[in-house]
Amino acid sequence: MLITLLLTLLGAGCFVSALTYTFFWYEAANNPHPSHSANCRGPRGLLRCVVVGFLSSVSSQLMVYLTYPLGFARRLWKPSPSANCSRPPVLLVHGLYHNASAWYLYKWRLRRCGYEKVFCLSYNTLKYDFWQLADQLKDVVRETAGLCGGEPVILVGHSMGGLLARAAIADPATAQLVRAVAVLGSPHHGSKLSALAFGRLGRSITYQGELVRRLNAMPSPRQMPKLNIFSPLDNMVLPTSSLTIDEPGWIQAETAPISHVSMLYHLPTVRLVMEFLDEFVPGCQRGQGLALPLAQRGSATA
Repeated sequence: MLITLLLTLLGAGCFVSALTYTFFWYEAANNPHPSHSANCRGPRGLLRCVVVGFLSSVSSQLMVYLTYPLGFARRLWKPSPSANCSRPPVLLVHGLYHNASAWYLYKWRLRRCGYEKVFCLSYNTLKYDFWQLADQLKDVVRETAGLCGGEPVILVGHSMGGLLARAAIADPATAQLVRAVAVLGSPHHGSKLSALAFGRLGRSITYQGELVRRLNAMPSPRQMPKLNIFSPLDNMVLPTSSLTIDEPGWIQAETAPISHVSMLYHLPTVRLVMEFLDEFVPGCQRGQGLALPLAQRGSATA
């Protein structure tokens, strides 16, 4: 029984990964992005990159299926109230079709780095539209800040969660309660794969569609530290150019060539978030003499 379940999950992961990387292959061959390395140029190079991405996607899809039940254990994702937070509270927002279990690696790493209060927002992908979820996130930001004596929170969002975080900080009242924001693999200009999505929320993020145009017209606080992380082999956000933010004031950071979901389970990507907090967010420095790799990469925008 267990073997049958594992094989079924592996088969599902292979199907999703193969389908999405087929579209990635076509898009990259016809519309290459500067982040696509020289090793991905030409038919053979692109094939090698697609194979690497496919393998990372299958493994991460399997991790999603195996850990998904953890998202229903609410005690894991909502710490008890406390007025004594030595570090700012962190609020994590997952992407489409996922739940709080997406963040178990990030929560573990954040706790090891001294962040006592790590919260996760779980939302219903199929029940609400984007702007309803954005309003829910604003409420949760206020609630989270209140649980730590009014301390502004750090927002971290993956994929759709990153778009929701951007919508939340565009509201001045909510922005006052947010210390910094980091988004990972978010479709800032939509995705061509949205046509394959289940539910109106997934289909609403069509490439250059109304939702993303409205969102990109909403400015975020200029002085707030903001990080945008993307992978050159993201198989869910197509084209790759949709992963970058045009608005000034954002730090753009590129990961190793991994799949869209792999960003949740890839330790070097987790370290990018931690380095951003150490370097740019007041009150988050650990004093460990980090090499400031984000600045060295010249990834900050004007």
